[in-house]
Amino acid sequence: MLNKIKRKLSSETFTHFFHFFAVFSGIFIVMTTIILQIMRYGVYSSVDTRLQDAVENYDQYVEMTLARSFSIQTDGSEVIFKFEPSKKSNDKISNISVLLYDEDGSILNTVDAFTQFSNVSLDTKKLKEIVEKSLETSFGQKEKFHLVTIPVNSSKYPEVRYATFLVNVRQLDEANERFVTITISVMAVFWLISMFASVYLAKWSRKPILESYEKQKSFVENASHELRTPLTVLQNRLESLFRKPDSTILDNSESIAASLEEVRNMRLLTTNLLNLARRDDGLELNVEVIEPSFFDDIFENYQVIAEENNKIFIGANKVSHAIKSDKTLLKQLLTILFDNAIKYTGEDGKVDMSVTTMDKRLIIQVADNGCGIKDEDKKRIFDRFYRVDKARTRQTGGFGLGLSLAKQIVKALKGTIQVKDNQPSGTVFEVILNDKQR
Repeated sequence: MLNKIKRKLSSETFTHFFHFFAVFSGIFIVMTTIILQIMRYGVYSSVDTRLQDAVENYDQYVEMTLARSFSIQTDGSEVIFKFEPSKKSNDKISNISVLLYDEDGSILNTVDAFTQFSNVSLDTKKLKEIVEKSLETSFGQKEKFHLVTIPVNSSKYPEVRYATFLVNVRQLDEANERFVTITISVMAVFWLISMFASVYLAKWSRKPILESYEKQKSFVENASHELRTPLTVLQNRLESLFRKPDSTILDNSESIAASLEEVRNMRLLTTNLLNLARRDDGLELNVEVIEPSFFDDIFENYQVIAEENNKIFIGANKVSHAIKSDKTLLKQLLTILFDNAIKYTGEDGKVDMSVTTMDKRLIIQVADNGCGIKDEDKKRIFDRFYRVDKARTRQTGGFGLGLSLAKQIVKALKGTIQVKDNQPSGTVFEVILNDKQR
């Protein structure tokens, strides 16, 4: 069980999962931190703004505080002290509590202090700096305040040396805590979703890599297999020549001819493999003007080849004007489709090839009356080394690379290639290309 877990942790899938999950986690942590900071700033910004305003206009707040009437009862008589403010009252003072201190740190507005802040002492360590404190009121309740303390030096009220401005933020703090809880909960849900998303993305991102690896592995295996057969034939033929040192070339002409045929097969295979490798790296097109007679010349050559193979070839050149394309690649494409049609038709085989222009497009159709291609094979005929009839490989001399090359050429020419059924039997390949490459 432990070894299985270790294998899982060391697998490529887990590595990809860890990378995706780490990225998602980092994003959510940064987003959560930013959102919480913005929320906190938004909640307390108005409070801190009022405190800053109080600091800038402290004389109004001090005068309004001293202007409040307070009384002391002595022997049944009431002594009333009053202070007349020099300015009109500011409505904002109703939202801010003020404590005034003398030089010794004693509270001057004792009535305000008794009703709310009997336990608040003077703190001169952070003057003119807004701080957050939890204070206990005269009623024994814990309240959270934002407060700022400033020094006061005015001839109007020489006894006042310090003033502390306070704003109760308990309700704002409770609302902020609710917002924080909701935000963290939502982010936690999305974080869990990101975990599942990381698993999916890890598997999804590895899928093309695995497919590419499997194709590469199959390609190497198939190429090795195709090279092994002619090499084995050559080895056997050469060994037989060593066993007959007195024989002449004429006596061994059959073996030599067979060896040369295998050499040709290997040369063709390596050429096709080299072409495929070059196509994979991309192609630089050599676009030039191609006259309609170009196709007539090609069809004449195909006619000769078809007659040598006892097949019927009918070429129809319906190109009415010159086109622009890569002449070399276009000829190679036509040859591949023609060669494929010739190989997979019987003794009475017939191949029809037509080229025509329509709406600035070049349309190529190659039809044969061979055995046809099954629907399940049509999806794979453009894969490298794939053959519809593997039993006929040595007879036809094919390696399963031609149609793969054809598709790469069509892609380079910015066109499309399709395979259809021919009636009553056989196959039709249709290629559509732009007749003017950009």
